[in-house]
Amino acid sequence: MRDKVKSGIETLFQILEDGMIVFRRRMYMPEDKALKNKVIWKAHESRLTTHPGSTKMYLDLKSFTGGQI
Repeated sequence: MRDKVKSGIETLFQILEDGMIVFRRRMYMPEDKALKNKVIWKAHESRLTTHPGSTKMYLDLKSFTGGQI
């Protein structure tokens, strides 16, 4: 994907200053099941994640996607 964006083939995606590839306000993740599982685990099970209520994940996703969920 990175090569397509750099060459101008894929114009709907952008490469941010930190190297992250995004589509609108959504992060692009390659088809890597281990990486996706790690990200999901961090979002759900990390010691740094708090679960004050059943709507926390919904609100987190809503704020991350700009309300488009």
